[in-house]
Amino acid sequence: MPGSTRVNTLQRQHGFTRWAVLVALVIIGLLALAVGPRLFGDVALTEISTAKTQVATLGAAVERFHQDTGRYPTDSEGLEALATQPAGETKWKGPYVDEDLLSDPWGVAYQYHFPPTQTRTPFDLFSFGKDRTLGGVGENKDITYGDQ
Repeated sequence: MPGSTRVNTLQRQHGFTRWAVLVALVIIGLLALAVGPRLFGDVALTEISTAKTQVATLGAAVERFHQDTGRYPTDSEGLEALATQPAGETKWKGPYVDEDLLSDPWGVAYQYHFPPTQTRTPFDLFSFGKDRTLGGVGENKDITYGDQ
């Protein structure tokens, strides 16, 4: 019977051979090697862009805090004064930012100092950048309010 031979052939096929799986894995690996660096490079640029945007947003929030209260947050209050009302501050109209915004894309708290160590801005506000240390160049450069 012609139908029974066809059924026997279909029943004997159980899936992919080891060689087919190995070839597919090699192809996927080669694609990952070709495309991976581009994707990871974009991730670093996205993190830097996000940090620049967040520094600008935090800087604007500090300025709004100043407009409302007539002063800048102190060093001891820090950027937390933008999310939580400082004790005794009756003119506070916040929250000015969500607490989630107080850390950079690399998980480190943004740095804030008042009075500033620089004279070109009324306060210091920056991220240490990708390397999480002061200074750096390229992708590791600090991201500072007023540099945008």
